[in-house]
Amino acid sequence: MIGSIRLQVVAKVAREVYRRELLPERVLWWMAAEGMRDWYRILAKRLGPHLERAAQPSARAVLADASARTFDRRGRVLGISGRSLGLLMSALYRIDRAPRAAWIFDRMGGPAHGAGEHVRARLLLARLGSFERWNEVATHLGELLVVLTEDLPKHLEHSRKILGDICFDAGRSYAERMKRVLHLPERPADPPRAAMEILRTSEYVFRVNPEHWSASDGAAGWLEGTACPWYERPGWNGGHCGIFGQFQSGISSVFGLRYQLSKTIPKHGGHTCRIDVKPIQLRRKEASA
Repeated sequence: MIGSIRLQVVAKVAREVYRRELLPERVLWWMAAEGMRDWYRILAKRLGPHLERAAQPSARAVLADASARTFDRRGRVLGISGRSLGLLMSALYRIDRAPRAAWIFDRMGGPAHGAGEHVRARLLLARLGSFERWNEVATHLGELLVVLTEDLPKHLEHSRKILGDICFDAGRSYAERMKRVLHLPERPADPPRAAMEILRTSEYVFRVNPEHWSASDGAAGWLEGTACPWYERPGWNGGHCGIFGQFQSGISSVFGLRYQLSKTIPKHGGHTCRIDVKPIQLRRKEASA
């Protein structure tokens, strides 16, 4: 009984911290790094069967190539390349605490090896403050998507649809997990508000819609905000918004809601993006007379 009450109190505090966006920047960097490692893990797991059926290289090999290109794109922004880039990125991903994810850096010489490289990696990391580390890692999610949409078609047909399906399923799993973590009711009184609350936890970590506003009438709702850190990057277009939108769609579906990406900066201009959610209407054929 006491343990259950304690968990409910912790969940209530966690919800309030997320709602008020009070997490320290260092913690947000850690969470973004863990989030990126999770995305690579999910992609490797879900792309694996598709690539195997197509007699293509392993998912880890394809993703290691994609990560090298992703990090090279970021290296041009940061003014760093070669082995130094690999050491910095592996330090940003905190690979020393998650060695099973070291394969992400296979095309970059792997993470730091030996005392000398560990010292060098720490010195490179020390050039960035906590906010800069968080901002950098949060940007990688969109950069990786751009690279995958450019490179995957040579390995898989319908690769964009496959990526969208992976994002949808990841959104559903994330929403179910966060419902348990935050002790949300199975059937909340205001489904759109509950969906937006969970959606914002992921957006917060990846710096999506840093300024945002939303509304719900208890049945339908919307969320609008100042976009993401990716839409200005080379190669980004509205199609990428649609693929990532499937993650939000997966979250919404857990609450019986249909998701619509109604406004994006790449397609509509301006400085904000907007999503709408409405109850899923089941279509039934009328009984024939």
